[in-house]
Amino acid sequence: MNKSMINTFTGVLLCCLMSVCAIASASASRLERLDIRTQTDITSFLCHLSGVVHYKVFVLHQPERVVIDLDQTSTSIDVRRISFNRTAVRYVRLGHPTATTLRLVFDMVKPVFVRASFWQASTLRIDVKPTLGRAQQPAVAQKTAVNHEPAYTSSNRKPVYISHAPTRSLRDVVVVIDPGHGGKDPGAMGIRRSTEKHVVLAIALQLKRLIDKQPGMRAVLTRNGDYYVGLRERMMIARKYNGDIFVAIHADAFGNHDSHGASVFALSQTGATSEAARWLAEKENYSELGGVNLSSLDDRNGVIRTVLIDLSQTATISASLQMGSQILRGLDRITTLHSQKVEQARFMVLKSPDIPSVLIETGFISNPREEMNLTSPAYQARLTQAIFSGIKGYFWDYPPHGSRIEAMVGANPRFVNNNHAPGRRRSAG
Repeated sequence: MNKSMINTFTGVLLCCLMSVCAIASASASRLERLDIRTQTDITSFLCHLSGVVHYKVFVLHQPERVVIDLDQTSTSIDVRRISFNRTAVRYVRLGHPTATTLRLVFDMVKPVFVRASFWQASTLRIDVKPTLGRAQQPAVAQKTAVNHEPAYTSSNRKPVYISHAPTRSLRDVVVVIDPGHGGKDPGAMGIRRSTEKHVVLAIALQLKRLIDKQPGMRAVLTRNGDYYVGLRERMMIARKYNGDIFVAIHADAFGNHDSHGASVFALSQTGATSEAARWLAEKENYSELGGVNLSSLDDRNGVIRTVLIDLSQTATISASLQMGSQILRGLDRITTLHSQKVEQARFMVLKSPDIPSVLIETGFISNPREEMNLTSPAYQARLTQAIFSGIKGYFWDYPPHGSRIEAMVGANPRFVNNNHAPGRRRSAG
């Protein structure tokens, strides 16, 4: 679960609660007309939409079906009135695999190839034609329409997906990196006089470079020099830049110089409870909870707000633990772990109710051997690669909706034939 999923969860709950208050919402797009045309051996499905939408197209077998999922789309058309005589179509059905997804299912006479592209500004065109013999099948089984290259899918035993999101709507996921301490606050100090604030800034800068090189990801630093940033200000920076996740970088210290190993922390439930009380006391926060506009919410006794904050925090902590586990596995490959599981504590910087947040203790700077490691550029490079791998794995498992990563995951052959692919429901039709 990531910030996008948390926001969706919060939004669904809010819609349910607001329905009691007679507040309704509308889909982002409408399917206004559906035409089926035939030319020689090609049948075309023309979906006339009110705007460009994110879509997925795939084929299913036994029986043969072509399935089109239109995200954030509604319709009032009656498919029973659509003419498809003398075509390769047996029957047309409508469904809703999710509350905001419109599904069109075309029962086909025989197995087909599928090609999808936007024919005009808001007309999605799906061309289907009978499958060829094995020797005549195209060399490329699947491509993605993300690059605006229409491609036929092959008739494999399992579903093959074509996924498209209009370029203008795709976004990079935002990773907010928080190097601890800084300026007047040096943090912990090692035996060789190394300071935590300098070590974690060096690690954070390397991590930012790795993230910025990864297509679909972008990093924001809460500080990029030796100056002090308040704890709540760090949280506000994450909100200002619409962070998908928040990663705090620290280096531990203990009186016993033998203490060693890396740790990952998420927020504890007691920390969440105290932060919820603060949010309830500051009503202006509610306009931005989970990206959901609560300004018109008539909630004089605060019951709905309390429920929303509690559920949002519960989902956020769960996502933080999942992300922390991915990072911990990466760290385990290059260093000793101080704890084998993600720990939970009441760190202030982890208290955003709707941004999954973790704090990484990269090692004990009070341990002479780990101090040498943490100040070594070579070790820092390995460390940041391990952290980056964990972050990337988390986003690839839970790609935020509308992001470039979601499009890349949908187009990656590794996930194409996997009914349990991250971010995708089981195929049905």
